[in-house]
Amino acid sequence: MEHRKILDDLFNAYTMIGRGNYVSVYDVTGDVSRFSPAAVELLGLPGEYITGGHVNWGNYVHPEDRFVYSRTIKALLGGELQGYDMSYRTRLKDGTYAVLRYMGAVINDADGKPDLIGGIIINEGLTESTDPVTVLRNRYGFFRDLAAAVELKRNCVAMLCGINRMNQINEEHGYAFGNSVLQQTGWLLQEVLGQDGTIYRMNGAKFAFLTESLSPEEVAAKYEKIRRAAQAGLPVENVRKVLSINGGMIHFDSGNYDERTIHSCLNFAYQESKFYHNGKLVNYNGAIGMNTHESLELLAEVRDCILMDCENFSLRYQPVLDAKTERLTSMEALLCWHSERFGDVPPSAYVPVLERDYLFEELGYWILRRAMEDGMKILARKPDMMVNVNISPAQIVDDFLFEEIDKISASTGFPPENLCFELTQSCRLIEPDILRRIVHALKDKGILCLIDDFGSGVASIDFLRDLSPNFIKLEKEYITNMNDAGNLQIVRHLSELAAELGTQVCLKGIENATIRDEVKKFPITNVQGHYYSEAITLDEIIKRYL
Repeated sequence: MEHRKILDDLFNAYTMIGRGNYVSVYDVTGDVSRFSPAAVELLGLPGEYITGGHVNWGNYVHPEDRFVYSRTIKALLGGELQGYDMSYRTRLKDGTYAVLRYMGAVINDADGKPDLIGGIIINEGLTESTDPVTVLRNRYGFFRDLAAAVELKRNCVAMLCGINRMNQINEEHGYAFGNSVLQQTGWLLQEVLGQDGTIYRMNGAKFAFLTESLSPEEVAAKYEKIRRAAQAGLPVENVRKVLSINGGMIHFDSGNYDERTIHSCLNFAYQESKFYHNGKLVNYNGAIGMNTHESLELLAEVRDCILMDCENFSLRYQPVLDAKTERLTSMEALLCWHSERFGDVPPSAYVPVLERDYLFEELGYWILRRAMEDGMKILARKPDMMVNVNISPAQIVDDFLFEEIDKISASTGFPPENLCFELTQSCRLIEPDILRRIVHALKDKGILCLIDDFGSGVASIDFLRDLSPNFIKLEKEYITNMNDAGNLQIVRHLSELAAELGTQVCLKGIENATIRDEVKKFPITNVQGHYYSEAITLDEIIKRYL
């Protein structure tokens, strides 16, 4: 009874400060939750007081959000977090989903363990349909409208555009000036696009546009008009502020996919515009060999498989050999996915898009766990064996990265010292200071770090100097086209530079004996390629090499 009184007192306190929002309090010791009557009605709960055994709260959370939700709840119950502020889609009484924001804190007992967890629930999906700065519809409105367009099988074009270096504008001129920049940009979009569709303010300095009346070509022409106007400068507080913007676009109609899949492709096109096309509008038109419609349906199926505990995914491994002895030193985990409709689909058809999708974290940790489980079978025969795992941008900036590594290492028994993270090219688009800090922390933990596709993309030499990786893998095109004298010299000089800086070099793409013999003249440590072996199963690795 005493614990119930404490729960009720805390509930009443939150109700007083909640300003009409829903309230929930969870008694960890008694395993009972109390919800406000309005929350009971909204969600269709069995009552105000609910014991843990009577309802599985995770079932109310949208499947795509359960990974993040479950991880946060474990951190709260484990005493790793003392407060929370998270938003996820929650199923309502009528079966639809709304974005609810959960904010609160943990109260510990005398031993410092979580005793009560409580706070307020804000129905963002219903109460905040308008962005207060620009007075445009917000991102929740965008996803609702996008979902409706998909459900009704409308023929639409969606565009995502955003302002470069908005953080710098806020730091130099203040947030009031930054808000004026957002308002002027919103008005510009309204002027150019407002009669032909709906404009939305998304996160940060991004805006979205959804239209049924314009073709992709017409949207592209209007985007270019917006881009030129921004480059000429917008009137902000009696000055003309020159802006650079980026834009991505996708054209969709009826198909077996949802709004989240469309948004993933749209965000991918936006990032391509920002980092590789100097702000020119990029139209997502599907993976290689597929049109937009097929690509969307493939990505939707991939995302569904991830939500089904990574169903239909598997790993194969490509051997990495010592350059001198040609003996096995490590194996690179490579992702495989099979579909009844699409067959065996290479990662290049879906990974570049999903790398920027929050759902990819779940797949990334599945890969890490499976690779470490398989690695234990190898270490029993070869204790110095290394396992190489590709890490995505979403994972490397994940606040729970090191916690997940520790959990997987503890449950599998795989030592971090036998793990090597391969940083994909897209990881180099992360803020350099952030990437540097994380890479150094990984190395302090004993995990080796490798920069893949070195020599391509941005600032490769700077990354070699600043990150001091254990390994680099040179861009494959340099190796496979070794008959080009220029490529030969690039491989030689990059290998020598890395060796001088204390970084070991792995050459991939060794396709024949001629290339193998040529690269042995360079200061390299490891080699891999189809000349030695394609990606094979773990059993084949053991049979062939161990």
